[in-house]
Amino acid sequence: MIIKTKIVATVGPASRDVPVLTRLVKAGVDVFRINFSHGTLDEHEQILKNIRRVSDDLGEPLAVMADLCGPKIRVGKMRNGGAMLAKGAEITIRRKPVEGTGEQISTTFPELIDKVRKGQKIRLDDGKIELEVVRSASQNAVLCRVVTGGILSSGKGVNLPKTNLSLSALTEKDRADAKWIARRDFDYVALSFVQRAADVKALRKILAGADSEARIIAKIEKPQAVKNIDAIIAAADGILVARGDMGVEMSLPEVPLVQKRLVRLCAGQGKVCIIATQMLETMTENPTPTRAEVSDVANAILDGTDAVMLSGETAVGKYPEKAVRMMGKIAQRTERYLDEVHTDRRMRRHFKWLLTELDDSTPGPKHKHKRHTDRISDDLLAIAKATQALVNSETVRAVVTFTLTGNTARILSKMRLPVPILALTPSERVMQQVCLCYGVHARRTGMFEHTREILPAAAKEVRRLRWARKGDKIAVVSGRPLRKPGTINTLVVHTL
Repeated sequence: MIIKTKIVATVGPASRDVPVLTRLVKAGVDVFRINFSHGTLDEHEQILKNIRRVSDDLGEPLAVMADLCGPKIRVGKMRNGGAMLAKGAEITIRRKPVEGTGEQISTTFPELIDKVRKGQKIRLDDGKIELEVVRSASQNAVLCRVVTGGILSSGKGVNLPKTNLSLSALTEKDRADAKWIARRDFDYVALSFVQRAADVKALRKILAGADSEARIIAKIEKPQAVKNIDAIIAAADGILVARGDMGVEMSLPEVPLVQKRLVRLCAGQGKVCIIATQMLETMTENPTPTRAEVSDVANAILDGTDAVMLSGETAVGKYPEKAVRMMGKIAQRTERYLDEVHTDRRMRRHFKWLLTELDDSTPGPKHKHKRHTDRISDDLLAIAKATQALVNSETVRAVVTFTLTGNTARILSKMRLPVPILALTPSERVMQQVCLCYGVHARRTGMFEHTREILPAAAKEVRRLRWARKGDKIAVVSGRPLRKPGTINTLVVHTL
């Protein structure tokens, strides 16, 4: 069963042990997310070891993404764990920490008192509770009226949708976590609450300082990020459309439209895109999703996303394996629809192919590569278009590319070919990172010296995967000479 859409699963108490992780991989997980908002560094390290053990045991590459906390504002400690905020009641938010009640609360951001103004809204617990600022009670407190009531628990999120905050996307905790992550076997780092390209560049500087090859995923959660989206996408290696906080920070009807725009922009810049939050949330407690959730996942795939993500469903849910299998079933059926109606051809008209990197730089120690800022080469563009034309006109069962950096695989992924793509690479890091690319499967090989050596290796791997059999054709994309930067210039049709 070939599923091109990648499935990202969040690891938590319900899924961090080896037996469960093994079942999730067999169910279809390609990427595991470790959320640094919860747990200790020792726990994160053990989860990472468990994931790599499962990958080795099953012989399947897996990507691991570390998700930084970011400057999330939260409610302080509440008396007895929570209190009822009645609609129409008045409540005071205090600068200094207090034990929260139905009459007063504090937050993890004392400066909130200085930032909010009369009439502005404050949303709590993912927007379930809404307050309106009435006036400043003093220099150390503001008085609010409860617009939408509910039970408020300790540590719930606080959103200020109409308030401009000059908070860095990297807190001191994030900087310490990023340095820790950079020294370990992570493939991606997700940066929370990005507002500008400079946030991404600051994280990249930390990773580069530790010689980390991890790629950066910018989480789009705030209106300020949408405003600066072109520069953010250009600076990052991909984005994650985090619809939870986004839906609290902006008008709900805007969220699906922003989602479609972001997917399209990622396609135009050759960057990966992940759609996340509440995709199959019902399955946290129930064995089946709602019809609306199924439609949501399918529409994300129709939009052109590379990956769909599960959060609480696999981290703390009762049915993590069922949630993954359901995600896979939805993806498989939606992809078959795309092939049937050739929607993928219409989608490809949106892609501009203005990448910021060239493929296949000369390898250094342990196959590490320098990042390039050049535009895509004319040869690579011609080969990509030729491959697209070939698979649409010939009976080709698969496309195979030999890559040192993974960029050729990413380009072919964005073309939404109707056949699977196999990336052969001597780099373990690249093999793991392309697990996030739509339609791409990866295997590690030796370093080939000549193009003719790639053909038997490609044929052997395609047959092992049961994508093709004797007499079938595959398209093999490579470069000549193999070690020269930007030399993806060869397309061979090979009969098994």
